[in-house]
Amino acid sequence: MSIWEKYSEEQRNEYIKFLQVYGALSNLFRQKQGDLIPYLDSKFQETVFAKIFKSQNVDIGNTPHDVLSVFGNDRIGIGLKTWMGSKPSFQKVMQLKRYQNDINQYKDNLEDLAHKISEIKNEKMQSDYVRLGLSENKNIYHYITRDEGKFTINECAYPLIDTDNLKDFSSTTTAFSWTDGQKDYKYTFGDSQIWQKFDTGKHNSLLLHKFDVSIIEDPFNFLLEAYAKLIEVPKEIDTDIVEVYLPLYSYESQEVEEKSGLNAWNAAPKSPANPIPRPLNEVYITIPIIFHKKHPDFFSNKLWDIIEYREQLKGTKEAKPEIRFHLHLPNGKIIPAHLTQSNLKGLQSGSNTERDENGKRYGQSALGQWLLVDVLGLKERQLVTREWLIKKGTDSVRLWRKKGDYQNINIDFAPVGAFEAFMKDIPVELEEDEIIV
Repeated sequence: MSIWEKYSEEQRNEYIKFLQVYGALSNLFRQKQGDLIPYLDSKFQETVFAKIFKSQNVDIGNTPHDVLSVFGNDRIGIGLKTWMGSKPSFQKVMQLKRYQNDINQYKDNLEDLAHKISEIKNEKMQSDYVRLGLSENKNIYHYITRDEGKFTINECAYPLIDTDNLKDFSSTTTAFSWTDGQKDYKYTFGDSQIWQKFDTGKHNSLLLHKFDVSIIEDPFNFLLEAYAKLIEVPKEIDTDIVEVYLPLYSYESQEVEEKSGLNAWNAAPKSPANPIPRPLNEVYITIPIIFHKKHPDFFSNKLWDIIEYREQLKGTKEAKPEIRFHLHLPNGKIIPAHLTQSNLKGLQSGSNTERDENGKRYGQSALGQWLLVDVLGLKERQLVTREWLIKKGTDSVRLWRKKGDYQNINIDFAPVGAFEAFMKDIPVELEEDEIIV
């Protein structure tokens, strides 16, 4: 069964209707009139797909998967694409600018070059599997090809590259191509892009549905008339979601401190009498006081009351109050978390009462295991630096919750510079560059 068939017929029909409406407005987006090939913007495609199929938009800066659909215990990562023409063609699937120098070292040996590019692509894919809780063999590309007066919906498998079966190497001054027997790939040297050949005639590729799109000749007049009807009945625009960003580094020093934050594992042992190093995944996310001042109501509507009361308890043995909530990871897991330390400047996981599926009490390592070890790939006791984070394509996290719900907060990675932009009230662009290994 295709993933398309897992959605209800009502959802599929509504999705098609939205695509037809957008395609009908094609003359809004081009200067040359009379072109009969309907237009489709990729961001609209992502947004409407997530909306209609009740999926989660998980693209945080050209990560491998755009949306996540959950069917019972199955978590399906989906890459969304659209282009003109239904004939087999190569399409861009991954940007590797950060790895250009590493890749160019292998240009004189085509087999090694294919292995290097394939390994980097697979590492980025596997990192997203961990981030989102995906399996290797269930993810897909959902893509729409556009021909004269028509949209065609297609689906194909989205596997790792089989590095044990690389062959048919060919290189020119501008590009390098190879195959693994399942998919054909190309790498262009000038822009450091991986391209994949899409062909509905190949194994694990399906043509799902083809439908007509009627293009409105004068969409401008159509929109003006529609807008005039809309403003006759003013509507209050609101959103149910509140989102913020936090840095994975110290806002004051602009670096990851050596013994705190993501390097909290490098701090002195908790007990001088037992000098055992702290666990590698023991971390916390630092919260600058400037953030609390600008967004005092994100974690609690009583933030300053709690901070003031904690100050009054200094020097006493009385337990200081903390702000506690459940942190929802993008892989589907939920871990208890809290704000602690002076001025509630540290966000970390842990609970004295809740336990994981193995019956083990949640500790400070739960967040660090996902953030630092599983996704970012820290394997040794190597200090995390801002430079290292930027190499991974991130230095911030995005947090969001529903209005009024302080007990459930979602978290995911965000692109480099996201926190700085957020604090300056600049919209955070999630697709400027690739992110995460």
